[in-house]
Amino acid sequence: MFQSIMVPLDRSAFAEQALPWALSIAQRAHARIDLAQVHVMYALEGAVGFSPYSAAEEVESGQKERLYLEATAKWLTSVSTVPVDAELLDGSAVMANTVADAIARRAQAKNEDLLVLATHDRIPVDRFFLGSVSDELMRYAAVPLLLIHASKLSRGIFAEPELEHVLIPLDGSELAEQILEPALHMARLMEARCTLMRVIGPRASERERREADAYLEQMATRAKERNLPVQTRLSAASHAADAILEALPPDGRTMVALATHGRGGVARMLRGSVADKVLRTCSAPLLVFRPKMQQA
Repeated sequence: MFQSIMVPLDRSAFAEQALPWALSIAQRAHARIDLAQVHVMYALEGAVGFSPYSAAEEVESGQKERLYLEATAKWLTSVSTVPVDAELLDGSAVMANTVADAIARRAQAKNEDLLVLATHDRIPVDRFFLGSVSDELMRYAAVPLLLIHASKLSRGIFAEPELEHVLIPLDGSELAEQILEPALHMARLMEARCTLMRVIGPRASERERREADAYLEQMATRAKERNLPVQTRLSAASHAADAILEALPPDGRTMVALATHGRGGVARMLRGSVADKVLRTCSAPLLVFRPKMQQA
């Protein structure tokens, strides 16, 4: 399923923390990696006040960006046999939505199967790219998006990805179930166990509990068919995001996989705000996918 993996970069050490994850997945899936960066006008990088436009400096800035991408690609191929491409995307990284649009268009043109990028959230950095662009991509990307929380590591120091568990919240809708395919594939590649989770209201009846349990067992057959270790978890809570966060073990080796939107009323859990809260509250990797019916 993951045959082509795209990693957006911005020349920061924070963005590069997506690379070990992309490399690990690509090696296991025998996939290729595509590195991409949206061009940043030279005048926007650390400039204070007005400065006249210089075509020569703009050309030099683009050359530096290409050299960076080429060097990063060379490093990846020196430590693995994974095929790596790199391309500087046309445009100007001025606003997050325009950067995300350029990335999404590139992903579609290259038939990417997965986007892997770091997000800083609460970490102050001198580039706006990571957090805000991931927000945009999470809302309308047409392929699964793996968000990795960047830490305050120095450039070039990367921890080997460790994944033992994939937590997959569901809400009973066919739209939400579209996360199962990429999530189970990720679990198989990374040799991780799975937990299928359903959140019901705190005042749910015994019948509703039985129906939710039966639903989870039905969905668990998909994991069992792939010989994946799987368990189910039924949680009663007023807010789905709180239940998901409570279910995360403290060892830091769990990935949360969920659809960004589901269907239904107040009792439904898989809304964009759930993914937002999970992303901003915990440090776990987050695999998100927007159901196809809602893709525009």
